[in-house]
Amino acid sequence: MKNVELEKEETSEKSYSKLQWFLFAVLIPLLFAITLALVIMTVAGVNVFDAAKKYGEKIPGISQFIPDEQKASQQVLKDRLLEQKATLEEKTLQVKQLEQQLENKQKEIDSLKKEIERLNAEMETQQQSAETEQEKKQQQTVKDIIKMYESMSAKSAAQIIPELSDDDAVTILSSLNSEKAADILEKMDTKNAAKYTSLLTKKAEANSAQ
Repeated sequence: MKNVELEKEETSEKSYSKLQWFLFAVLIPLLFAITLALVIMTVAGVNVFDAAKKYGEKIPGISQFIPDEQKASQQVLKDRLLEQKATLEEKTLQVKQLEQQLENKQKEIDSLKKEIERLNAEMETQQQSAETEQEKKQQQTVKDIIKMYESMSAKSAAQIIPELSDDDAVTILSSLNSEKAADILEKMDTKNAAKYTSLLTKKAEANSAQ
C-alpha cells in the first residue's frame, strides 16, 4: 500500500512540476511579451484593435468571428444603387408614357386641323356654287324681263321704265335690240329720253374702256 501511495505522490509531484514549468517557462513570458508589444504599439500610435482585426481576418477560423463592416457598407451601397436604378427606370418609363401621350395629342390636333381645312374648303365650294347658282338665277330673271319688254309695246315700256331705278332701267334698255330701245325712248318725254340716252352712252364707254 505504501508503495502505491508513494507512486501516486510521485506522479502528482511530476504533474505539478510540469505545470509549474509551463507557467514559468511558456505562459508567463508569452503574456509578458504580448503586453509589452501592446504597450509599444500603443505608444507608437498603432491602433491595436484595427491591427488585430486586420490580421485576424487572414487567420482561418478567426476571420468568421470578426464583423465585416466594409462588406456590410458595400451591401448597403449596392442596395441603394439598385433602389436608385429602379427609381430611375420608373421615371424613365413615366417620361416615355408622357411623350407617347403628347405625340397622340399632337396627332389628334393635326387630324382636327385637316378636318377643319376640309370643311372650310367644302364650305367655300358650296358658297361659290351657291353664288354661281344665284348669278344664274339672276341672269335668267334678267333674260325673262328683257323678253317681256321686247314683247311689250314701246308706249307701255316707255311708261314703266322711268318708274324703275336708273341701274335697272339702263340694264333693260342696253339689253334690248337697238330698234326696240329707240322706239321706247321715242315714246318717252324729252327729259327722260335725254337722261337714259346719256346713261346708255356712259355705260357703252365704260364697257369699251374695259
